Amino acid sequence: MISSSTLSDDFKHAMRRLATTIAIVTTGTGEHWSGMAATAVTSVTSDPPTILVAVNRTASMSPILQAEQRFCVNLLAERHCDLVKIFSGGKKGLERFETGGWIASEDGLPVLSDAVASLICTTQMTLGVATHTLFIGQVQSIVNHPAIDPLIWVDGSFASASRL
Repeated sequence: MISSSTLSDDFKHAMRRLATTIAIVTTGTGEHWSGMAATAVTSVTSDPPTILVAVNRTASMSPILQAEQRFCVNLLAERHCDLVKIFSGGKKGLERFETGGWIASEDGLPVLSDAVASLICTTQMTLGVATHTLFIGQVQSIVNHPAIDPLIWVDGSFASASRL
């Protein structure tokens, strides 16, 4: 039987091979915008459009996301590498939104104006799993950018997607 620490290390090593688009998940309104870089984002169903975001309970935005019950998933483009460091702890609070083209949605959520896509969601359900909370959100509106150049995260570094 594999020890739990070995299994955990092997799992982390395996997940480094799971290439994914980096997103910035945002919530809040006005002076209380909050956001974080995330790779644990996935679609759940297309009817109705639903998305899942996993957030560590120790993340500064976790209680805000719990209270707001709505969020925006901004899928990043290759041009957004600098935002990943900022939203991964490089800056705190509203300082994070000083870089990039952030605008307010109709209901005040922070939206990255030149994201590959921005999906505005209302939280339908949450589920606690170990150290994280899964936020399942029903998509209310979407903005798609004409260019499709997603910023990919694989094996601990940035990558770009290319058609085969």
